[in-house]
Amino acid sequence: MSRAAYALCLLAALAVAAAGCGESTSGVATGENPTPTTTTAPETSDQPKKGAWGVVFAAEGEPLGLILYDLSGHTLYTFSKDQGGASSCYGACAKTWPPALTEGKPRAEGVPPSKVGTTKREDRTVQLTYAGHPLYTYAPDKSSEVKGNGAHAFGGEWSAIRPSGEKP
Repeated sequence: MSRAAYALCLLAALAVAAAGCGESTSGVATGENPTPTTTTAPETSDQPKKGAWGVVFAAEGEPLGLILYDLSGHTLYTFSKDQGGASSCYGACAKTWPPALTEGKPRAEGVPPSKVGTTKREDRTVQLTYAGHPLYTYAPDKSSEVKGNGAHAFGGEWSAIRPSGEKP
């Protein structure tokens, strides 16, 4: 089985697992004791916003080897312009390099959980971080592609990231 096929199989397995591990419609994660509320706000979908799954995992991919992906199989990238764990990519930058968002506690699959974290963005969304680096996808990438690796845009370099936290 090729590395790309392996990565896609792993993605499919993680998607099935995530579908069974989501939050209930009450907004309380499965297995937690619900707290009664008296809110009149309309119920929202139990699915996170598009791109907000909050899962980081490592898989072999071609041609870079073992790198990080999100649950939809898109390569996760770092931006050299980001400093101190904060994102500096907004506006047109964020349209080309969408931030990897989460709406809950991030999960790590096949990577050290201690390296997966979050940072709050200016728009109050929560972005995934890895080894202190905010994470992004690249809009032109299809699942398992790495077209953005090594790109120079918006004042910095974009790089895929290995489980060690280093560039490939």
